Amino acid sequence: MTELPADPGLPTLAIVVPCFNEQETIAFTVDTLLEHLDGMVAGGIVASASFLFFVDDGSRDATWALLSAARQADRRVRGLRLSRNFGHQPALLAGITAVHDIADVSISIDADLQQEPEAMERFIAAWREGANIVLGVRRDRASDGVGKKASATGFYWLMRSMGVGVVPNHADYRLLDKKAMRALLSFPETNLFIRGISSMLGFDTRLVPFDVKERQYGASKYSLVRMLRFALYAITSFSVVPLRVISVLGVVSFLVSIGMVGYVVWSALRGSTVPGWASTVIPIYFLAGVQLLSIGVLGEYVGKIYSTVQQRPRWIEWDRLDDGAAAEQKLRARA
Repeated sequence: MTELPADPGLPTLAIVVPCFNEQETIAFTVDTLLEHLDGMVAGGIVASASFLFFVDDGSRDATWALLSAARQADRRVRGLRLSRNFGHQPALLAGITAVHDIADVSISIDADLQQEPEAMERFIAAWREGANIVLGVRRDRASDGVGKKASATGFYWLMRSMGVGVVPNHADYRLLDKKAMRALLSFPETNLFIRGISSMLGFDTRLVPFDVKERQYGASKYSLVRMLRFALYAITSFSVVPLRVISVLGVVSFLVSIGMVGYVVWSALRGSTVPGWASTVIPIYFLAGVQLLSIGVLGEYVGKIYSTVQQRPRWIEWDRLDDGAAAEQKLRARA
């Protein structure tokens, strides 16, 4: 099989869909995205060579088997299977790596399709106006529960407080053109936070609002624990503010200790001290807490350095669903 000829003047679109244990919704996702792709091709928005590219992030259910069946039914369904669960960001990066040589633009979207697929046409329209990056921003959080709203609000507040340049209410629903994809892939670090990197690439970036839909099938894989872990991943990958906080804590600890010395001297002159208590207990608890906090924060950054120095692969490919055309085109590009 070879690539379909590109339509003159129309971009080849790759819709990149990371998925993990999504067997309940994968058939619905494939059918819905193919329907939207057909509409965009028929409307002269994208080229007929456009395709879907799924990244199975080590699913333990029938997700890959269902994707294989979808590939047999429609050759526009392509995919990559990772050997284990590497996480959402590495899976998304694996998809962008796979399509950046054969697509003019890519749009990443979650497998549950709660991010409004209809917004993709507005993404392409913004790209035609000159944008290299288009970020989907949800209009509101009316569909979220109280816990989800609180965790999302806390996440973006924490990101801004730590100096991480993220766009509020933007997840990983975005368009990248070929220039932006290549720039993104030029970042070699192991712990890549794509939301932060895409905001600092420096290209023409547009925001497109979209509505959030109810999940049709299955359950969300993003628990509060995963949200907190993702926040920690983002902060330590993109901000040095915690290290500066440690420095401030050290200065504050020193000043508090000086103040305590003055208090102890003043109390001794008045004859109202409890022998040994003030000078022993308070400094021990205070400084021990500061030290443990500092060691914990430093440990997170040392861990990042350790994983980067090891230079282990960000993901490991297990299987593919394509016709080999991508590999052939990449070889021609390198020749």
